[in-house]
Amino acid sequence: MRRLKFRWISALALMAAMLLSACGGSSSGGAKPAETAAAAETAAQTEAAVSETGGEEVNAASSEVVGAIVSRGYLNVGCKMDVKGLGYYDEASGTWSGLEVELAYMTAAKIFNVTPQEAKDQELVHITGVTVADREAKLESGEIDCMMATYTITDERAERFALSDSYYKDYVGLMVLYSGENPNSLGTGEIRSIADLDGKNIGVTRGSTTREAILNYLGTMTNTSINPLFFEYVDYPSMFEALKSGTIDVMSVDVSILSTYVDNETQILNDRFAGQDYGAAVLKENAALLTYINAAIADIS
Repeated sequence: MRRLKFRWISALALMAAMLLSACGGSSSGGAKPAETAAAAETAAQTEAAVSETGGEEVNAASSEVVGAIVSRGYLNVGCKMDVKGLGYYDEASGTWSGLEVELAYMTAAKIFNVTPQEAKDQELVHITGVTVADREAKLESGEIDCMMATYTITDERAERFALSDSYYKDYVGLMVLYSGENPNSLGTGEIRSIADLDGKNIGVTRGSTTREAILNYLGTMTNTSINPLFFEYVDYPSMFEALKSGTIDVMSVDVSILSTYVDNETQILNDRFAGQDYGAAVLKENAALLTYINAAIADIS
């Protein structure tokens, strides 16, 4: 993997060290030797961090973004807490797991110029749990540096945030109540496929693309008129409870998410539609971070 050389950063670091040293020797007082060493060390860490990028050019702005992260000592990442295999937090053990969690550590490894395991051992990633309803707000507020939270890449979202390459492809699915004793009793209204959704209550998460995906897919079906009703929920557990109680007939989210909730009383139907790519998101002004994220994605592709 090619290392990029940032001679201008080295020059700035040297100038800073010289200035601090000069101030320290003046009669007016100034930086102490320890402070001078600390400044030089921070500059060196920043240079090392911005040099390891997976072989892609990094613009000058990246040094500011990465420098702030290096100075802080860790990368703040927003991940889902309830999607096994992607982003999952085990309260009993206090541990995180899943592809997006691993991607967060791999990204930090690129930034801090260490291995992913060293990134874990040195706690170079601080993970914040996010939901569909609050993930964008937490990114916009600066609470997290980047979002890796089953975020579908769309043109509309690309206008608001800088999005990474795709690291996972999923499809929208449908889950209904199911009685194992009677295989024909699918759903609270005998729902066997998307063709049976006319007049049915479908639960979707607020802020997701699921409702639009369902309507777009239904629009491609000829010689039929299907008009479901949609109910929005702020999180998956509340939507799952609504399915169990009969408030909604269908729980519709990405199949990877449905797989986390399916049990002996529910069933995921065979319908798969609206293929969508997941990507990481950062603020537009922090787009240079995508260099490191995409380099990490390339390693898992």
